Amino acid sequence: MKKIVLLLLLAINSNLFAQQSKTEKIDSLMTAVYNRGQFTGSILIADHGKVVYEKAFGLADREKKIPFTVNTQEYIGSISKQFTAMGTMILKDRQKLNYNQSIRDFFPELPAFMQPVTIRNLLYHTSGLAIFDDHPDMTEKDVFNILLKQDKLNFTPGEKFEYCNAGYSLLGMIIEKISDQSLNTFMTENIFKPLGMDHTEVNEISHRNTSRAIGYTMYGGIDSYDSFMGGNVSIISTAADLYKWDEALYHLKLVKPETLAEDFTPSDQVMKNPALLLKDNTFGDKSYGFGIWIAMRNGAKDFFHDGAFSGYMTYNERMTSSHTTIIEVSNLRHDPVYEIREAIVNILENRPYRLPKITASVWLNDKIAAAGIDSAISGARVLLNNYAADYDFSQNDLNGYAYTLLRANQVNNAIKVFELNTELYPNSWNVYDSLADAYEKAGDKAKELENCKKALELDPNNEYEKNRVKGLQSN
Repeated sequence: MKKIVLLLLLAINSNLFAQQSKTEKIDSLMTAVYNRGQFTGSILIADHGKVVYEKAFGLADREKKIPFTVNTQEYIGSISKQFTAMGTMILKDRQKLNYNQSIRDFFPELPAFMQPVTIRNLLYHTSGLAIFDDHPDMTEKDVFNILLKQDKLNFTPGEKFEYCNAGYSLLGMIIEKISDQSLNTFMTENIFKPLGMDHTEVNEISHRNTSRAIGYTMYGGIDSYDSFMGGNVSIISTAADLYKWDEALYHLKLVKPETLAEDFTPSDQVMKNPALLLKDNTFGDKSYGFGIWIAMRNGAKDFFHDGAFSGYMTYNERMTSSHTTIIEVSNLRHDPVYEIREAIVNILENRPYRLPKITASVWLNDKIAAAGIDSAISGARVLLNNYAADYDFSQNDLNGYAYTLLRANQVNNAIKVFELNTELYPNSWNVYDSLADAYEKAGDKAKELENCKKALELDPNNEYEKNRVKGLQSN
């Protein structure tokens, strides 16, 4: 009898799911994701050229209780590169530059070994220029100074793909130099205003945006610093404005059709270099265009990019086979943009979807605050035994969280999380090395040595670990 009831319930639920519209299904998905603490921000979905879902969730400023709306501004991170690339194309059409020019044509003070680096290399991330970590209030000048201090290229320009933020900051500076305008003025006059993107701007020190959403970490802390690196990550926009941009690309009149066509051609084809064709678990073969990734879907091009900066995550995708658009703008760093995207695609294509896994470290952080470390670790084991499919207990996530605790001087809590990681990944030398770091901070040399030896046992050729063990044994 119980089996019959269960089968009836499954049939009823399945029937209800089938009867829901795509909009209702997307709303169910996003409401669940929001309620699970995995998303705050705004999202816009278009299917076959028609907006089927547009909604905002949560707060743009938690302290002031300001709600997030579809017109709330926030940093779009590396999606900024699409606009920087368009600015470069506009100048190319005006014969102010060509893609094969050396960057030293514009900045001769750059080191002579950078002479082979071209504008095309910057656009395709094939330059070999320096890779760097950003910091609050970082400027174009800071990026330029990094390039001035670079002592050699990372590889021969055009040889391979290496994502390089410096290249797009430099493109922004080239636009400024040629136009004799600030990047924001140029972009506003030539892109944002013509397309009706009234809530989009390049954040610049001279007119720092103070009304944007506040960014947050996945653990609830504020992570909301500014960037003034120009064409790299410094554009502030909204979901509604990004949809205007997406729609305009189908019939864009800012540049010549042939110029836009090259933007939409994969770099491996343009440069005739198969090394620029990369593999992706979600999209299959992909290659970079001008500020955008390009893959194939249902026989037509699929354009996509994410943006991760400070406490912000953004995503936009344009599937030309079905004129589908997915735009996610979130002020919660590390929200599962690709998992949300996959669920939405399944809904649009009438397939069942799964909710994104809950990040285990976020669950642990909440549980530690509410009930203490021992209860949290016990609860984590229950989740692993009974609900493993719903939670992401990845090695990197747990390790990163434990280091977060260690930096906050929660040494005992960090040790317990590191120990949990060694239980889950007993064949990883790295988890034992990390646990050794925690014992080092705790002042327990015996435990530090014990875990270093275990790490070395798992990775006998690890010179760092050999030296660490030797140093501990000599004390």
